[in-house]
Amino acid sequence: MGDGITTEELAAFVARLGHVSPAVDDAERIDRIRVMEQAKAALAAAQARETVAFKRSQLAAQDAAGVPARNRGKGISAQVALARRESPFKGGRLVGLAEALVGEMPHTLAALAAGEINEWRATLVVRETACLSRADRGTVDTELAGRLGSWGDKQCAAE
Repeated sequence: MGDGITTEELAAFVARLGHVSPAVDDAERIDRIRVMEQAKAALAAAQARETVAFKRSQLAAQDAAGVPARNRGKGISAQVALARRESPFKGGRLVGLAEALVGEMPHTLAALAAGEINEWRATLVVRETACLSRADRGTVDTELAGRLGSWGDKQCAAE
């Protein structure tokens, strides 16, 4: 096995979550809730990276197939939406979020992958910097590095 996790391993992990031992004390339950939240965030970061890789692969395949430039990319967001059980509209937003995190905001993506912030807080940072140039967004990302995990939603958006 390589360094990555396979689809089968992910599916097995999800199946195991349905069988978490109930014979624990409340301190253990709180620890599990925290770790589960970290896992959700890490999965959101992995989804973002996978989404960008999927889009790049689809665009390359469409280019190789001779799809006219004006039509390239059509259907990508819809496929992501279907995989995530979301509306096509939200699929477009999720692709955009993934592209911003992976391509422009590596520190925010790293905080998400480490479980320091959740997907909503990463979304807030991306949303609040959407009006900036790519370079300025990168500067904000660098300035926020290491601090996002200690803030709530309002402060993440305000900063």
